[in-house]
Amino acid sequence: KFRILVRAMLAWSVIRPFLMVFGGCMSSIVSMEYILQIDPSAGNLVTCTEFVFVMLQSLPQYVTVKSTGICFEERVASDKSHLVHGVVWVSMSVLVNVAYGYNISVPIHTLFRSCNVVSSVIVGWLFFGVSYGPCQLISVVLVTCGIFLATIGDASVLCVQCENGILGALTNAKDDMRVWAVGIGILLLVLFLQAFLGHIQRIFYDRFPNTSDEFMFFSHVYALIPTFLMAQGLMSSLSNLTASRPIAPWVPLPSGLVYLLANNITQSICIRGVFALSAVVSPLSVNLTLSVRKFSSVVFSVIWFNNPWTGLHSLATLFIFGGSSVPIMEMWLNSRKAKEQ
Repeated sequence: KFRILVRAMLAWSVIRPFLMVFGGCMSSIVSMEYILQIDPSAGNLVTCTEFVFVMLQSLPQYVTVKSTGICFEERVASDKSHLVHGVVWVSMSVLVNVAYGYNISVPIHTLFRSCNVVSSVIVGWLFFGVSYGPCQLISVVLVTCGIFLATIGDASVLCVQCENGILGALTNAKDDMRVWAVGIGILLLVLFLQAFLGHIQRIFYDRFPNTSDEFMFFSHVYALIPTFLMAQGLMSSLSNLTASRPIAPWVPLPSGLVYLLANNITQSICIRGVFALSAVVSPLSVNLTLSVRKFSSVVFSVIWFNNPWTGLHSLATLFIFGGSSVPIMEMWLNSRKAKEQ
């Protein structure tokens, strides 16, 4: 019985992170889409509430109350490192949700966020002197083709919507395309910021070991600065969510606020699940899991919310996720060869 109990506990320690990643991350995307249906410009509000939610959870670890007042614990990393990391991370985190306000659907948003391998290779080669092998370059070509196909597919859907007059607030086709192009530009900028962040994180974590939680906390503290600059827009989005219909006839709570709270909670579960998964399985398994999760999110969003989807989107999905899996398969083959030797 004791052995059975131990085995069950070990199995649960592996299964639990997978459930957190799929349940938390996908639920976060679903709640986000419901919020955007109420207010397409509510991306900034979601970002800021996530900042505050995560920061409050980490507050006891880095802030102490003394007789002289409230003070931060001594930091391991330098102030300059925190400033650089904070500026890049906050810029990326804010812009990623701003894109939703520019005719960008959740599926195309998810597809673009899955293309970080391209921007990572370009930034690594241009700014950090990193060299890449044939598999990485093949991956870049495939994912780049996927981005091109996804963009063309989304543009064709937008043009059809403009001709049929079903875009709602926007009625001029040229204005629609211009707004959409800005959204695509924002997503491309986010990709390169994300890649730059990944490379500087590797440098900072090597220089200051075991400081990932410290960087995360202080980046969320810095994130409060743009919150004040966006106060008017945040209050407008909050009013729209507050004025939304009740979540259910027997629950007189605004559905927008319920979805916002659900998004914060599930996003926290998602992040913790990724960290927990990294502790119990190999990096290869983590990357495969995240790729499958993103693909599942795209499929679910198209089916559940009836988002526009074309053959080009499907082909783009194959290129993007297929290209992203090339380095993962290379790692898997190398690990097998190492074990055989």
